[in-house]
Amino acid sequence: MQLPLPALAACLCTAGLSAQLSGAYLIDPSGAGGAFTSFTQAVNAMFVTGINGACEFAVAPGAYTESVLVPPIPGASATNSITFRSLLGPGTVLLHGGAGDTFALLGVAFQHNRSIVWDGIDFTGAAGHAISGTTFCEDMEIRNCFFASGHRSTAAGEYRHCVIVSENSSSEIGWRVHHNTLTLSNYTNRTSYGIYLSNGGDWQIHHNRIDLNGGDHGLWLINNNTRVDSIYDNLFVGTLHNVSSSYANSVCAIRADISNYQNYITHNTFAVTLPASGCCIATGGYSAVQNYIYGNVFLNAGGTAIVVGTSSSTAMPFQCDGNLFFAPGGELGRIGANVAGATSLAAWQALSGKDAASVEADPLLQDPFGPVPDLRPTASSPVTGVAVNTPAYVDTDYAGRLRDGAPDAGAYESTSLALYGSGCPGTGGLVPALSATGSVALGSASFTFELNQAAPNSIALFMGGGSRTLSLLGPLPLPIGGGCTLLQSLDANLLFLTSPTGTITVPFPLPSASTLSGLDLFFQWAIADAGSGSPIGLTTSEAGALQL
Repeated sequence: MQLPLPALAACLCTAGLSAQLSGAYLIDPSGAGGAFTSFTQAVNAMFVTGINGACEFAVAPGAYTESVLVPPIPGASATNSITFRSLLGPGTVLLHGGAGDTFALLGVAFQHNRSIVWDGIDFTGAAGHAISGTTFCEDMEIRNCFFASGHRSTAAGEYRHCVIVSENSSSEIGWRVHHNTLTLSNYTNRTSYGIYLSNGGDWQIHHNRIDLNGGDHGLWLINNNTRVDSIYDNLFVGTLHNVSSSYANSVCAIRADISNYQNYITHNTFAVTLPASGCCIATGGYSAVQNYIYGNVFLNAGGTAIVVGTSSSTAMPFQCDGNLFFAPGGELGRIGANVAGATSLAAWQALSGKDAASVEADPLLQDPFGPVPDLRPTASSPVTGVAVNTPAYVDTDYAGRLRDGAPDAGAYESTSLALYGSGCPGTGGLVPALSATGSVALGSASFTFELNQAAPNSIALFMGGGSRTLSLLGPLPLPIGGGCTLLQSLDANLLFLTSPTGTITVPFPLPSASTLSGLDLFFQWAIADAGSGSPIGLTTSEAGALQL
């Protein structure tokens, strides 16, 4: 029997390959050592043979020019993920699209395209989008990547320039987009988007730096029904396209006002220059609360911070509080996109009935509109402790610092003591507790560490370190038995004796040297206690991150 040509081609391709792929591989244009010579070759191999385990493709440094079509890979799953990782880290793998989108993902209803990870890849431009997905493309992760401007589609009938675009059927597992730098293409002949998400939901977009760069929409969320998107710890900088319009939501850093529900937009910092037709966040929706807007910093020169859609002159449902507003030459908020807005917090509170705990003040950021914008708060910034209703998953800031018990507004956590981890019980079931008093600020003479609930009249070790992830004894946290855990790197330690009531107070004056700004130190107590479940006879407290 003569095979049809497509079947014959598939057989010939399969004959030259081993069984299903699994494990570590190399992509290197030289092909040295049997490496795949391109992303396309690696994808084709997985498509033909399938995979039966997680596959990681380390990509050798170099410039790559190709447009990669990725069909559903047989065997791919949350556990059998596919990772393209820069071998030497960001800035070394420069990937430019060829004739169209750099990565074009294709999914079908009976076989979803799923579980692909891009890590540390630089997308330098394309005659199309950087990463695009049809319906049924799910569970993707994009991390530590750099997206340059210059992603401009030339496809006939295409109406947009996007960096990342995902079309969905409403049931796909959401994507995770985090710790990236993303620059929009400025508007020319097509609307320019950073991330275009249609009919999706369940996305996590966090710890990204998004340069609007004269584009139209940093994030565009449309028709995501009742599936929550979490957007937090992002920096938004730059300008929006100066489109001529009487509507203040014509261009937006985040537009989430069309058939969206229940999204959380929290702890982002906006330092943007907006036209009168532009805003930081456009919100709206139907019936249920559509967006929860908590703990953000809005520094908008011109334009409007928040624009609320209306229906029959009634504001669409949203929640908003614990934000910091500063709008030189602009507005704090509008109820209705084509009406005058509020230019003071008091007026916005009266107009919206929201933001009762919010603040209006210059956020005093380092250099928000400089050539390389620096959105970190200065020592005297009023962001401290402003945020409310911070979701539990927002436990670090943009730079990786821990959020404390009274989180700051915006993407950065300023000087603070943040507790993390947990202690273990000793005699009488008591768990030693680390705490502090006094001001956490450079130059503070009143700051003290304390220990409570420890075994009385016992030796206690006050442990300090420069890391909460790695120590000389190994990765942290490090279990020592009985539910007790070392949570810092043991770089410097002091011995004390607990009081008859099991307490210790350690004065810890903080130097005023500005060179210490940005320093993070980590502390924990360990107490000799025969009642501990640890085989080495110690109980431990939770740890504290002293963030200067």
